[in-house]
Amino acid sequence: MEQEFQAVLDGIEGDREALAELCLTLGNLPDYSGEEREVGAAVVAWLQEAGIEARLQFMAAESVNAIGLVRGTGDRAGGGRSLILNAHIDTQGARPAGGEAAERRLRGAWIEDGRLYGRGLANDKAQLAAQMIAMRAVVRSGVTLKEDLFLAGSGQETSAPPAAAADIAGWSGVGPAASQVREGYGARWLVEHGVVADYALISEVSDFRVTVAQAGYLRLRIAVPGNLAYTPGLRRGDGPSGSPNPFERAARIVLALEDWARRYETEGQETFRGGTLVPKAQVLEMRPAGPPWTEERDHCHIFFDVRLMPNAHPPSVRQQVCEAVAATGIEAQIDAYDFKRGYIAEGAEPLLDALRAAHETAVGGPLDYTAALEMSMWRDSNAFNEAGIPAIGYGPPVADPGGPRGAAGVQRPVALDDLVKLAKVFALTALQVCGVAG
Repeated sequence: MEQEFQAVLDGIEGDREALAELCLTLGNLPDYSGEEREVGAAVVAWLQEAGIEARLQFMAAESVNAIGLVRGTGDRAGGGRSLILNAHIDTQGARPAGGEAAERRLRGAWIEDGRLYGRGLANDKAQLAAQMIAMRAVVRSGVTLKEDLFLAGSGQETSAPPAAAADIAGWSGVGPAASQVREGYGARWLVEHGVVADYALISEVSDFRVTVAQAGYLRLRIAVPGNLAYTPGLRRGDGPSGSPNPFERAARIVLALEDWARRYETEGQETFRGGTLVPKAQVLEMRPAGPPWTEERDHCHIFFDVRLMPNAHPPSVRQQVCEAVAATGIEAQIDAYDFKRGYIAEGAEPLLDALRAAHETAVGGPLDYTAALEMSMWRDSNAFNEAGIPAIGYGPPVADPGGPRGAAGVQRPVALDDLVKLAKVFALTALQVCGVAG
C-alpha cells in the first residue's frame, strides 16, 4: 500500500509544470458568476483527456458545474467511502470599466517567481487545478478505489449572476439590483441533481488549516421613507428626522447600523471545538426605490448583510437590527430578502482523520483549525452539510498584501510549491477515504 501511495505522490511531483499550466489556462478564462461554461468545458475536456469520466451539469445556458468521477468497486463492506473534492469555478464581481485591458489586469492570471497571480486563482481555480492533478495522479498510478471519487467544480458560488440584475429583486420581491445574493447556488444544484457522497472536502484559502464550520447570512432591506424636494424649496426641521430627504435620513441609519455591527461582531462571537466564529455585518448597497417626484413618498433602500452563527435565530437577529434603527427616531421598514444558515460539520471525523494524516505527510506538522476569518464567511461546505453530507474545508496559504479582503485590485498570489503540496494532500485523503482495492 505504501508503494502505491508513493507512486501517486511521485506522479504529482512530476506534474508541477502541468499544474502551473492548468492554473494559467483556467485562470485566463471568463469566470463571472453565471458565465462559467468555458471554464467548465475546459475542466471536463482535461479530465476526459486524462481518461476520467466527466460531464457538465447545466444551471443555465452559460452557467455550469463541472463533474469528474473515478468509479470505485462499491466495496463498502471493506471500508470504502465515497468522497467529493469541490472548489468553485466562478469569481465575484462583474466586468470592470476599461475594456479588455482592465479585465486582463483585474481578472487575468500569470506566474511570477514561483507564484501564481490572478483573482480567480486564489478564489478558487488554483485549488480546483490541484484537485484535478490529484485525481489524475490516482488514475495514472493504476490503483483501484473501493468507492467513488468525485471532482466537482461548482458555479455560482460567489453570488447570483451579475447578468441577472433585472431578476434579482423579483426573486424576493424586496431584493437589491446589484449586490451579493444567493451564495452557494451551484453546490446546491450539484447535490439536488445527484452528486452525493459520504463526505465532501471543499477547498478554499485556509493556510493549510482545516475548517469545520462556516457562517450563514441574513440580508435585510431597510426602506427609509421621505420626500425628495426640489432643492430650492427644501425645508429642514430640527432633530434626526428633521430632513424630509430619505437619503439624508438613511445616512443617520447607516451610522446606527455601523455602531450595531461593531457590537454584534464582539457580542455575537461563538467559540466551539474548531475555533471562534466572528459574525460581521455591513451595508452592501444603497439606492432609490424609483425616480423622484413620482410617488407620494420617496424611499432610500439600504441593503444590509449580516453574517450568522450556525445556531443563530434569524428573526431574533432581525429584531436587533430593528431596535438599532428605531433608536434613531427615523421611520423605516425592514424586510429580509436572502437567508442561508451556517453549519458545523457533524459526522466528519473519518474525513478529518484522513485529512490530518495526509497533511502530516505532505505538508508536515500537526493539522490546526483555521482562523476566525475563514470560518466566519460563507463557503460551499454549508451546502453539503445542509444536505447531510459531512463537509469540511482545507486549502493553501496566500500572500496577503493588505487591503480589503475581496477588493478587485488586491492580488493574493498562491505559491506553486504550496499547490503541489495541496494536490498531494487531496490525493492521500482520497486514497484513505475511498480505500484501495487489494
